[in-house]
Amino acid sequence: MVEQAKPQTAKQQRQNSEQKRGKWAWDDIQEVKKADQSEKKDLEKEYRSLARGLNAMIQINGLGQTLGFLKAKGKGDSKKAHFLLLKHLTEWMRDPDHFKAANRQVMANGADGLLQWVVDEGTSSADYRRATTECMAFGTWLRRFAEAELKAPEGEGEAQ
Repeated sequence: MVEQAKPQTAKQQRQNSEQKRGKWAWDDIQEVKKADQSEKKDLEKEYRSLARGLNAMIQINGLGQTLGFLKAKGKGDSKKAHFLLLKHLTEWMRDPDHFKAANRQVMANGADGLLQWVVDEGTSSADYRRATTECMAFGTWLRRFAEAELKAPEGEGEAQ
């Protein structure tokens, strides 16, 4: 007798989404830790500070403006925290299991693909709002793992 898989409840799907976000964020934080050992020594501190403030930046300035800020400060340099955070957000949103939009293929190229998608004329307001919500959900995981795993700048208080 073959058992049929039960359809997932909304709570199970949410839990699975949260687990995926957590795993992906954990891997991104581990990438920062490895890069910090071999490259610039302040990368962990800078990334931690950015990750802690990401959701506030998105809420205050909007997703597009926040991504523009990360791109401007990152200057295409993979050794900069701003570049890495933009790259991590883009890679998360690029995966079709994490985010669906009619013009999602615009994100396919480069570490700033998410920014390219935001300014694309095919991006609807509804998709933009969903992307904002998803980036903030992912940002929560990045923040928590950055606080737990990355070095704090001198004088920065503990996690809130």
